[in-house]
Amino acid sequence: MPIYEYTCRGCDHRFEVLVRRDTKPVCPSCNSEQLERQTSLPSVRSAGTRSLSMRAARKRDSAQAKDRMHEQLKYEESHDRHG
Repeated sequence: MPIYEYTCRGCDHRFEVLVRRDTKPVCPSCNSEQLERQTSLPSVRSAGTRSLSMRAARKRDSAQAKDRMHEQLKYEESHDRHG
């Protein structure tokens, strides 16, 4: 049973749905049957994609840590001036 992506022509809602042989998908937002099936890209997992994902996650985490440290320093400076 495949999962398909659809866009509703009535309300422009995008969603995914598991489609069985005997069922016709409907929009969960407006219950319209006027849907357009979207082309989906397959998901690929390999050592290379995992490595790229981990590198991106580390970069994001590092940036978030810097932001938190900066905000903490601003808080401490503000607190020291007023306290």
